[in-house]
Amino acid sequence: MKKIYLLGLFTAVASVSFAQWSVQQSPARRTFTRSEISPRASIRQEMTPSIDWSNRVVLLTEDFQGVSGTLPAGLPAGWSTNQVVQADQSLGNAFKTHSSSTANGGGYWPVPQVGTGNKFAGANDDDTPCDCAMDDVYLQSPALDFSAASNIAISFDIFHDGNFGGGDATLQVSTDGGTTFNIVPIGVDETGANIDVFPLDQDYWQSIIVPLYNVTSSTVVIRFQWTDAGSWASGFAVDNVIVGELPANDIRVVKTKTGDWNQADFGLGFWDYNRVPVTQVSPVHATSVIFNGGTNDQVDATMSYEVTFNGTAVAGSPFAADQTSANFLSLDKDTISVSTTWTPSAVGTIQITGTTTSATGDDVASNNTGTASIEITDFTYGRDADAAQAFVGPTSDFEIGNLFDIYADDSFGGIDVAIGAGSAAGDPIIGRIYLWEGFDAAGDPIFTDIGVETLEYIFTGNEFNSVGENTFVTLPFSSPVTLNADNVYLAVVSCVSGTRIPVSGSNEWVVSWLYDGTSWGATGSIPMVRLNSDETASVASVNGTSSFELGQNMPNPSNGNTTIVYNLPSNERVTLTVRDMTGRVVAVSNEGVKPAGKNMITLNTEAFGAGVYTYTITAGSSNLTKEMMVK
Repeated sequence: MKKIYLLGLFTAVASVSFAQWSVQQSPARRTFTRSEISPRASIRQEMTPSIDWSNRVVLLTEDFQGVSGTLPAGLPAGWSTNQVVQADQSLGNAFKTHSSSTANGGGYWPVPQVGTGNKFAGANDDDTPCDCAMDDVYLQSPALDFSAASNIAISFDIFHDGNFGGGDATLQVSTDGGTTFNIVPIGVDETGANIDVFPLDQDYWQSIIVPLYNVTSSTVVIRFQWTDAGSWASGFAVDNVIVGELPANDIRVVKTKTGDWNQADFGLGFWDYNRVPVTQVSPVHATSVIFNGGTNDQVDATMSYEVTFNGTAVAGSPFAADQTSANFLSLDKDTISVSTTWTPSAVGTIQITGTTTSATGDDVASNNTGTASIEITDFTYGRDADAAQAFVGPTSDFEIGNLFDIYADDSFGGIDVAIGAGSAAGDPIIGRIYLWEGFDAAGDPIFTDIGVETLEYIFTGNEFNSVGENTFVTLPFSSPVTLNADNVYLAVVSCVSGTRIPVSGSNEWVVSWLYDGTSWGATGSIPMVRLNSDETASVASVNGTSSFELGQNMPNPSNGNTTIVYNLPSNERVTLTVRDMTGRVVAVSNEGVKPAGKNMITLNTEAFGAGVYTYTITAGSSNLTKEMMVK
């Protein structure tokens, strides 16, 4: 079991090995510049575990909801911040009261919306009228009296994505009324060294608790400090600040995921995907990050997991976790996993609900569960969250994609990719597969090109995605590609400079990579690049010359140009006919006499309404028909 020695950080941190290769190195992270990323919009929400402060001493509570007027606005009474020089040379507050929409007014700091009408304090280095130098800005509390209380801690939420070169954020405390401040460690790492800076998370608010047991002054001031590190950075936000006495017993679930974070190998149920093809299923695994938010150590904290498939409980559910967290220290956290005995065998939705309990007891029962889900699909293997959150594209040609662990030998017909708004119509894209062979001594990934490429695809402009959209195109292999069990492969798309690939979700496990022509770097978010195990997505079925065959149009669904591939056994006069579902002919194309072998037709579907259509290839006296979707 991996013990995470952090004092209340609500962010999953663990080390894991994939196959026989360690991932405990810290590979280089690819940070995008302003010119390489389009405006961002958040698609995720934080599900903050509640803290029951009733019947305990509370010295301060601030959720910023009481601030009135047009946002961004000033801070609540008693709170203060320093001033910075704005773009118009006037002075303005570094921290202001924001909503999610005002925080993202410049388009590059997508603070997730929590509930309805949520307000918080934030420093934004981007939006008008700022574009300010924020090399040392702070949000400071009113003075507090700690002299008559015990077991005092501070609980708060932060949104700290570190994007565009943003620097560190710290918690600081003054015991002399705000004259001098010292950084408060928020935890210790596995070597025992203090952790002085807040962790990063590009998608979620993080809930953090830090003990202040040794602070006894009657004039305590608390400060949140942040620096943009001299860069054009995003921002830093604080919400739901509570200073008070902790409960004695409070065991809670911070996060539940599909996959076994305590398992060493790929290919044995380490999923952590959103979509898995039915050919790649294995016994279901789950992991939860649990946190001891009370002052007492916990004994034998554990998890049980109820698993449902398409709404029906599976046999053996609920499943007991494979281990417990014994001697679970106050304000510590741990990961607990379960390996179930159930393997899905059909397409559907798996829902996992994990519940934690402890022999020590629990004073707060409202935060003891966490949920996760995964889709079992016909053909789609994907990690992304299925909706474009932002669009990345370096200023040089690049490759970007995700790792996929292969549980069973399987044939794949292509690579699915979403293409982002801001890409140029007429630009090409092609897919490739690499074998991942671990990390070298410097911590850099080793990728070996296995010599497999898709057909080149030319953008039309009609397939581009805006924020929140999820239109994919399939890049087919020339023939189905077999990927072998117990191996890990990197599926990438190779793009020209300026192409924008949507990202969706957070790259927690260093499974997403980008090559900028010089080196590989881990991306902060997950590119919308997937494997497609539908063998008919490839054009193998039309490569022969012995039969009349019709391939599936690509892309499908389509809202612009789509390509239809067909095979002729001999020279024939060819006609394409498209009908709607009532049988009405909506398009006819006389292709003339076409030679034996593979032929292609590009069909523009822009004038078609959204819906299901059929397309028929008539060759001489023979015809074949398939369905297609139009968006």
